[in-house]
Amino acid sequence: MKIFVTGGAGYIGRVLVPKLVERGYKVTVLDRNFLNPMEIENPFPHLDVKFIKDDIRYFDPNILRGNEAIVDLAALSNDPSGELDPIRTWDINFVGRSRVCRLAKKLGIGRYIVSSSTSVYGFREEVSDESTPPNPLTTYAEANVAIEKDILFLKDKNFAPTALRFATAFGYSPRMRLDIAINAMTFNAVKFKRVRLMKDGQQYRPFVHVIDISNAVDTVLSADQGKVSGEVFNVGSENLNVKLIDLAHIVTRVTGIGDSIEWYGDPDKRSYRGSFEKIRTKLGYKTTMDIEKGVREIKEKIDDGTLEDRPEYHTVEYYKKLLEAKQIMDKYGYSMNTRVL
Repeated sequence: MKIFVTGGAGYIGRVLVPKLVERGYKVTVLDRNFLNPMEIENPFPHLDVKFIKDDIRYFDPNILRGNEAIVDLAALSNDPSGELDPIRTWDINFVGRSRVCRLAKKLGIGRYIVSSSTSVYGFREEVSDESTPPNPLTTYAEANVAIEKDILFLKDKNFAPTALRFATAFGYSPRMRLDIAINAMTFNAVKFKRVRLMKDGQQYRPFVHVIDISNAVDTVLSADQGKVSGEVFNVGSENLNVKLIDLAHIVTRVTGIGDSIEWYGDPDKRSYRGSFEKIRTKLGYKTTMDIEKGVREIKEKIDDGTLEDRPEYHTVEYYKKLLEAKQIMDKYGYSMNTRVL
Protein backbone atom coordinates (compact mmCIF):
# COMPACT_ATOMS: atom_id res chain seq x y z
CA MET A 1 0.00 0.00 0.00
CA LYS A 2 1.17 3.53 -0.80
CA ILE A 3 0.54 5.93 2.05
CA PHE A 4 0.75 9.73 2.10
CA VAL A 5 1.41 11.23 5.54
CA THR A 6 0.88 14.94 6.12
CA GLY A 7 2.65 16.47 9.10
CA GLY A 8 4.85 13.39 9.08
CA ALA A 9 7.99 15.16 10.30
CA GLY A 10 6.38 16.05 13.63
CA TYR A 11 6.26 14.40 17.04
CA ILE A 12 3.91 11.57 16.05
CA GLY A 13 5.10 11.27 12.46
CA ARG A 14 8.71 10.65 13.40
CA VAL A 15 7.59 7.50 15.21
CA LEU A 16 4.78 6.50 12.84
CA VAL A 17 6.65 6.79 9.52
CA PRO A 18 9.45 4.33 10.41
CA LYS A 19 6.80 1.88 11.60
CA LEU A 20 4.91 2.14 8.31
CA VAL A 21 8.12 1.58 6.34
CA GLU A 22 8.93 -1.42 8.52
CA ARG A 23 5.47 -2.81 7.75
CA GLY A 24 6.27 -2.67 4.05
CA TYR A 25 4.28 0.41 3.05
CA LYS A 26 5.60 2.89 0.49
CA VAL A 27 5.49 6.23 2.30
CA THR A 28 5.48 9.83 1.14
CA VAL A 29 5.67 12.58 3.77
CA LEU A 30 4.54 16.17 3.31
CA ASP A 31 5.52 18.64 6.01
CA ARG A 32 6.49 22.30 6.18
CA ASN A 33 9.19 21.23 8.65
CA PHE A 34 9.33 24.67 10.25
CA LEU A 35 9.54 23.09 13.70
CA ASN A 36 12.73 21.29 12.68
CA PRO A 37 15.22 24.12 12.01
CA MET A 38 18.21 21.78 12.20
CA GLU A 39 16.80 19.61 9.41
CA ILE A 40 16.72 21.49 6.12
CA GLU A 41 16.19 18.47 3.91
CA ASN A 42 14.61 15.05 4.38
CA PRO A 43 14.16 14.22 8.09
CA PHE A 44 14.22 10.51 7.16
CA PRO A 45 17.63 10.20 5.45
CA HIS A 46 18.06 6.52 6.33
CA LEU A 47 14.59 5.38 5.24
CA ASP A 48 13.06 4.77 1.83
CA VAL A 49 10.70 7.72 2.25
CA LYS A 50 9.88 10.46 -0.23
CA PHE A 51 9.82 13.83 1.53
CA ILE A 52 8.01 16.91 0.21
CA LYS A 53 8.46 20.22 2.01
CA ASP A 54 5.14 21.99 1.52
CA ASP A 55 1.95 23.20 3.19
CA ILE A 56 -1.36 21.29 3.23
CA ARG A 57 -3.18 24.50 2.30
CA TYR A 58 -1.26 25.13 -0.92
CA PHE A 59 0.44 22.01 -2.31
CA ASP A 60 -0.10 20.80 -5.88
CA PRO A 61 -2.89 18.18 -5.73
CA ASN A 62 -1.11 16.03 -8.30
CA ILE A 63 1.42 14.89 -5.69
CA LEU A 64 -1.35 12.82 -4.09
CA ARG A 65 -1.88 10.70 -7.20
CA GLY A 66 -1.07 7.01 -6.89
CA ASN A 67 -1.52 6.81 -3.13
CA GLU A 68 -4.05 4.47 -1.55
CA ALA A 69 -4.36 6.03 1.91
CA ILE A 70 -3.72 9.36 3.60
CA VAL A 71 -2.81 9.82 7.25
CA ASP A 72 -3.43 13.49 8.04
CA LEU A 73 -1.35 14.60 11.03
CA ALA A 74 -0.83 18.20 9.89
CA ALA A 75 -2.12 20.65 12.51
CA LEU A 76 -1.17 23.18 15.13
CA SER A 77 -0.84 20.55 17.74
CA ASN A 78 -2.57 21.42 21.01
CA ASP A 79 -4.94 23.77 22.81
CA PRO A 80 -2.42 26.42 24.00
CA SER A 81 -0.65 26.72 20.64
CA GLY A 82 -4.00 26.99 18.90
CA GLU A 83 -4.99 29.98 21.02
CA LEU A 84 -1.91 31.96 19.93
CA ASP A 85 -3.53 32.61 16.57
CA PRO A 86 -7.08 31.22 16.36
CA ILE A 87 -7.58 32.35 12.76
CA ARG A 88 -4.51 30.52 11.47
CA THR A 89 -5.32 27.53 13.67
CA TRP A 90 -8.72 27.23 11.99
CA ASP A 91 -7.14 27.79 8.58
CA ILE A 92 -4.70 24.91 9.06
CA ASN A 93 -6.57 22.51 11.33
CA PHE A 94 -9.92 22.73 9.58
CA VAL A 95 -9.63 24.37 6.16
CA GLY A 96 -6.30 22.76 5.28
CA ARG A 97 -7.26 19.28 6.38
CA SER A 98 -10.66 19.53 4.72
CA ARG A 99 -8.82 20.34 1.50
CA VAL A 100 -6.63 17.25 1.85
CA CYS A 101 -9.62 14.99 2.51
CA ARG A 102 -11.67 16.30 -0.41
CA LEU A 103 -8.71 16.04 -2.77
CA ALA A 104 -8.19 12.46 -1.62
CA LYS A 105 -11.77 11.53 -2.45
CA LYS A 106 -11.66 13.37 -5.78
CA LEU A 107 -8.48 11.53 -6.79
CA GLY A 108 -9.83 8.09 -5.86
CA ILE A 109 -7.72 7.54 -2.74
CA GLY A 110 -9.71 5.01 -0.74
CA ARG A 111 -8.77 5.71 2.85
CA TYR A 112 -8.30 8.85 4.90
CA ILE A 113 -7.36 9.01 8.60
CA VAL A 114 -7.42 12.31 10.47
CA SER A 115 -5.80 12.92 13.85
CA SER A 116 -8.18 14.38 16.42
CA SER A 117 -8.08 14.57 20.21
CA THR A 118 -10.02 13.54 23.29
CA SER A 119 -9.92 17.24 24.22
CA VAL A 120 -13.08 17.57 22.07
CA TYR A 121 -15.01 16.32 25.13
CA GLY A 122 -14.04 19.29 27.29
CA PHE A 123 -14.10 18.81 31.05
CA ARG A 124 -16.74 16.57 32.61
CA GLU A 125 -17.20 14.19 35.52
CA GLU A 126 -18.39 11.17 33.55
CA VAL A 127 -16.18 9.01 31.35
CA SER A 128 -16.43 10.05 27.69
CA ASP A 129 -16.90 7.59 24.86
CA GLU A 130 -17.44 8.22 21.17
CA SER A 131 -21.17 8.79 21.70
CA THR A 132 -20.57 11.57 24.25
CA PRO A 133 -21.52 14.96 22.78
CA PRO A 134 -18.40 17.07 22.18
CA ASN A 135 -17.87 20.14 24.35
CA PRO A 136 -14.94 21.93 22.70
CA LEU A 137 -13.44 24.70 24.83
CA THR A 138 -10.67 25.96 22.54
CA THR A 139 -10.11 26.74 18.87
CA TYR A 140 -7.99 23.59 18.60
CA ALA A 141 -10.83 21.43 19.93
CA GLU A 142 -13.46 23.25 17.85
CA ALA A 143 -11.43 22.66 14.69
CA ASN A 144 -11.16 18.96 15.54
CA VAL A 145 -14.93 18.66 15.99
CA ALA A 146 -15.51 20.47 12.70
CA ILE A 147 -13.04 18.39 10.68
CA GLU A 148 -14.50 15.14 12.04
CA LYS A 149 -17.99 16.11 10.89
CA ASP A 150 -16.65 17.33 7.57
CA ILE A 151 -14.73 14.19 6.63
CA LEU A 152 -17.24 11.64 7.92
CA PHE A 153 -19.91 13.24 5.75
CA LEU A 154 -17.84 12.24 2.70
CA LYS A 155 -18.07 8.51 3.41
CA ASP A 156 -19.27 6.32 0.56
CA LYS A 157 -18.58 2.82 -0.78
CA ASN A 158 -15.31 3.96 -2.35
CA PHE A 159 -14.07 6.36 0.32
CA ALA A 160 -13.44 5.41 3.95
CA PRO A 161 -12.71 8.35 6.29
CA THR A 162 -11.80 7.66 9.92
CA ALA A 163 -11.18 10.02 12.85
CA LEU A 164 -8.84 9.02 15.67
CA ARG A 165 -9.23 10.92 18.93
CA PHE A 166 -5.87 10.55 20.61
CA ALA A 167 -5.50 10.90 24.36
CA THR A 168 -2.69 13.21 25.52
CA ALA A 169 0.50 11.88 23.98
CA PHE A 170 3.71 11.04 25.79
CA GLY A 171 6.98 9.25 25.16
CA TYR A 172 10.19 9.77 23.24
CA SER A 173 10.25 10.82 19.59
CA PRO A 174 13.20 12.03 17.50
CA ARG A 175 11.16 15.24 17.03
CA MET A 176 10.57 15.57 20.73
CA ARG A 177 8.00 17.65 22.58
CA LEU A 178 8.77 18.88 26.06
CA ASP A 179 5.58 20.91 26.45
CA ILE A 180 3.18 18.03 27.17
CA ALA A 181 2.55 16.72 30.65
CA ILE A 182 4.51 13.50 31.10
CA ASN A 183 7.42 14.54 28.90
CA ALA A 184 7.74 17.91 30.64
CA MET A 185 7.50 16.40 34.11
CA THR A 186 10.14 13.79 33.32
CA PHE A 187 12.55 16.29 31.79
CA ASN A 188 12.21 18.63 34.78
CA ALA A 189 12.66 15.75 37.21
CA VAL A 190 15.87 14.54 35.56
CA LYS A 191 17.38 17.96 34.85
CA PHE A 192 16.13 20.08 37.75
CA LYS A 193 15.22 17.48 40.38
CA ARG A 194 11.63 18.69 40.70
CA VAL A 195 8.19 18.23 39.20
CA ARG A 196 5.89 21.24 38.83
CA LEU A 197 2.20 20.47 39.35
CA MET A 198 -0.91 22.65 39.37
CA LYS A 199 -2.87 22.39 42.62
CA ASP A 200 -4.29 20.12 43.83
CA GLY A 201 -3.42 17.29 41.46
CA GLN A 202 -6.80 15.56 41.65
CA GLN A 203 -7.54 16.25 37.97
CA TYR A 204 -7.82 13.23 35.69
CA ARG A 205 -6.32 13.18 32.22
CA PRO A 206 -6.16 10.35 29.63
CA PHE A 207 -2.74 9.51 28.17
CA VAL A 208 -1.34 7.37 25.34
CA HIS A 209 2.24 6.67 24.29
CA VAL A 210 3.34 7.86 20.86
CA ILE A 211 4.22 4.26 19.95
CA ASP A 212 0.63 3.24 20.69
CA ILE A 213 -0.67 6.15 18.62
CA SER A 214 1.37 4.76 15.74
CA ASN A 215 0.03 1.28 16.43
CA ALA A 216 -3.53 2.62 16.31
CA VAL A 217 -2.96 4.19 12.89
CA ASP A 218 -1.48 0.92 11.65
CA THR A 219 -4.46 -0.98 13.09
CA VAL A 220 -6.93 1.20 11.17
CA LEU A 221 -4.93 0.91 7.95
CA SER A 222 -4.91 -2.88 8.30
CA ALA A 223 -8.57 -3.23 9.27
CA ASP A 224 -11.37 -4.23 6.95
CA GLN A 225 -12.67 -1.04 5.38
CA GLY A 226 -16.20 -1.70 6.57
CA LYS A 227 -15.09 -1.64 10.20
CA VAL A 228 -13.48 1.80 10.04
CA SER A 229 -15.28 3.75 7.33
CA GLY A 230 -17.14 6.71 8.80
CA GLU A 231 -16.05 5.81 12.32
CA VAL A 232 -14.57 7.75 15.24
CA PHE A 233 -12.30 5.97 17.71
CA ASN A 234 -10.87 7.14 21.02
CA VAL A 235 -7.23 6.01 21.22
CA GLY A 236 -5.78 5.15 24.61
CA SER A 237 -6.49 2.88 27.56
CA GLU A 238 -8.65 3.12 30.67
CA ASN A 239 -5.54 2.18 32.65
CA LEU A 240 -4.00 5.46 31.48
CA ASN A 241 -6.79 7.67 32.82
CA VAL A 242 -4.60 9.05 35.58
CA LYS A 243 -4.82 11.70 38.29
CA LEU A 244 -2.04 14.24 37.84
CA ILE A 245 -0.85 13.75 41.43
CA ASP A 246 -0.46 10.02 40.74
CA LEU A 247 1.37 10.85 37.53
CA ALA A 248 3.75 13.10 39.46
CA HIS A 249 4.46 10.32 41.95
CA ILE A 250 5.27 7.89 39.12
CA VAL A 251 7.70 10.41 37.62
CA THR A 252 9.45 11.18 40.92
CA ARG A 253 9.74 7.48 41.77
CA VAL A 254 11.12 6.37 38.39
CA THR A 255 13.56 9.27 38.18
CA GLY A 256 14.65 8.78 41.79
CA ILE A 257 14.24 12.37 42.98
CA GLY A 258 12.04 11.67 45.99
CA ASP A 259 8.85 13.59 46.70
CA SER A 260 10.05 16.80 45.02
CA ILE A 261 6.76 18.30 43.84
CA GLU A 262 6.56 22.05 43.34
CA TRP A 263 2.96 23.22 43.52
CA TYR A 264 1.66 26.25 41.65
CA GLY A 265 -1.59 28.02 40.76
CA ASP A 266 -5.07 27.76 42.22
CA PRO A 267 -6.75 24.37 42.65
CA ASP A 268 -7.97 23.15 39.26
CA LYS A 269 -10.89 20.72 39.46
CA ARG A 270 -11.29 20.29 35.70
CA SER A 271 -11.03 16.62 34.73
CA TYR A 272 -11.84 14.32 31.88
CA ARG A 273 -11.44 10.60 31.28
CA GLY A 274 -11.87 8.52 28.17
CA SER A 275 -13.45 5.18 27.35
CA PHE A 276 -11.46 3.13 24.86
CA GLU A 277 -13.74 0.11 24.64
CA LYS A 278 -14.81 0.73 21.04
CA ILE A 279 -11.36 0.48 19.44
CA ARG A 280 -10.51 -2.47 21.69
CA THR A 281 -13.62 -4.52 20.92
CA LYS A 282 -14.12 -3.53 17.29
CA LEU A 283 -10.49 -3.60 16.09
CA GLY A 284 -8.70 -5.64 18.75
CA TYR A 285 -6.44 -2.71 19.60
CA LYS A 286 -4.56 -2.62 22.90
CA THR A 287 -1.91 -0.26 24.20
CA THR A 288 1.55 -1.65 24.93
CA MET A 289 3.26 1.19 26.81
CA ASP A 290 2.43 2.35 30.33
CA ILE A 291 3.50 5.60 31.98
CA GLU A 292 6.38 4.05 33.89
CA LYS A 293 7.90 2.68 30.67
CA GLY A 294 7.50 6.05 29.00
CA VAL A 295 9.14 7.93 31.85
CA ARG A 296 12.02 5.47 32.01
CA GLU A 297 12.50 5.72 28.23
CA ILE A 298 12.76 9.53 28.36
CA LYS A 299 15.10 9.42 31.37
CA GLU A 300 17.42 7.04 29.52
CA LYS A 301 17.48 9.31 26.46
CA ILE A 302 18.41 12.29 28.65
CA ASP A 303 21.04 10.34 30.56
CA ASP A 304 22.79 9.04 27.43
CA GLY A 305 22.78 12.47 25.77
CA THR A 306 20.31 11.60 23.00
CA LEU A 307 17.71 14.05 24.31
CA GLU A 308 18.67 17.64 25.00
CA ASP A 309 16.50 20.70 25.41
CA ARG A 310 15.80 22.74 22.27
CA PRO A 311 13.54 25.77 21.74
CA GLU A 312 11.45 23.95 19.13
CA TYR A 313 10.59 21.22 21.64
CA HIS A 314 8.39 23.79 23.45
CA THR A 315 5.71 24.32 20.83
CA VAL A 316 3.87 27.32 22.26
CA GLU A 317 7.00 29.30 23.08
CA TYR A 318 8.52 28.48 19.71
CA TYR A 319 5.37 29.62 17.86
CA LYS A 320 5.44 32.84 19.88
CA LYS A 321 9.01 33.54 18.86
CA LEU A 322 8.24 32.87 15.20
CA LEU A 323 5.25 35.21 15.28
CA GLU A 324 7.25 37.92 17.08
CA ALA A 325 10.06 37.63 14.55
CA LYS A 326 7.61 38.02 11.69
CA GLN A 327 6.05 41.10 13.31
CA ILE A 328 9.48 42.72 13.69
CA MET A 329 10.44 41.92 10.10
CA ASP A 330 7.11 43.26 8.83
CA LYS A 331 7.50 46.42 10.90
CA TYR A 332 10.81 47.27 9.27
CA GLY A 333 9.80 46.22 5.77
CA TYR A 334 11.82 43.02 5.53
CA SER A 335 10.50 39.78 4.10
CA MET A 336 11.08 36.39 5.74
CA ASN A 337 10.33 34.75 2.35
CA THR A 338 8.19 32.17 4.11
CA ARG A 339 4.90 31.78 5.97
CA VAL A 340 5.30 31.59 9.72
CA LEU A 341 2.04 29.70 10.29
